Amino acid sequence: MRETPYKILSIGAHPDDADTSAGGLLLKLHRQGWQVRMLSLTDGSAGMYDAARCGMELAEIRRAEAQKSGCLLEGRYDVWDIPDGHLTASLEYRQRLIRYIREFQPDVIVTNRPGDYHPDHRNTAVLVADASYLLTIPYVCSDTPSMDFVPVILYWSDGFQRPYPCKPDVIVPFDGLEEERLQLACCHESQYFDWMYWPDRMEHRHWPRQQQIQELRERYLRRAKKDRAEVGEELLRRFGSEAAVRIQAVEYYEICEFGSALPDELRAVMEG
Repeated sequence: MRETPYKILSIGAHPDDADTSAGGLLLKLHRQGWQVRMLSLTDGSAGMYDAARCGMELAEIRRAEAQKSGCLLEGRYDVWDIPDGHLTASLEYRQRLIRYIREFQPDVIVTNRPGDYHPDHRNTAVLVADASYLLTIPYVCSDTPSMDFVPVILYWSDGFQRPYPCKPDVIVPFDGLEEERLQLACCHESQYFDWMYWPDRMEHRHWPRQQQIQELRERYLRRAKKDRAEVGEELLRRFGSEAAVRIQAVEYYEICEFGSALPDELRAVMEG
């Protein structure tokens, strides 16, 4: 019988990626008593249409918004000081990430896949992969005690087709958590109610907040419906027709082969 809670670490490139890309899973595991932590490798300081607000001012705004989201999951949301758009898969950043992961000792890591449009996203995935095996090597970053296991590593889903589409190795139903998932995104006001409208929907910035939230809700519902359709056959195979028909909201994840195998008991929690 395990006495300490399981831990999950969600690693994103920007101060909204780690929670909104895996919100259903994080909320579900939080309800199961897991310790949730999120990490943004960059400061989000470039994502703003208004040049006067970019830089340190925006970085502080994005950090504060991340903290609000972390509070909803009763966990830390750390934001590093690497400038937005400047993340590279360097030795310096790899070693920093190795030390960070070792200090938290997560059982599961979630992050984005390496075949992504944004260089910060791609390099986040590369850094996680490069750190994975080295977490267990005592004389790499020897100032931080090494781990005796490699965490399970999951990639959250995306729509990219090359070099191959995301595989639904783990399907996470999160019916009943849709509004809570939306609230995680709503914490990131500068991202979802400002920058995400750039450059073709600038007039939406002047909508009343409730109208903006409703639009975001509808956007999330469309994505959930799309994801549900993409894994429909796998839902039937894995859950059976009677259970599958009741599942409407899903996230799905690909297992990274550089991490440990996903134990049956953890899969049951995620997919249950």
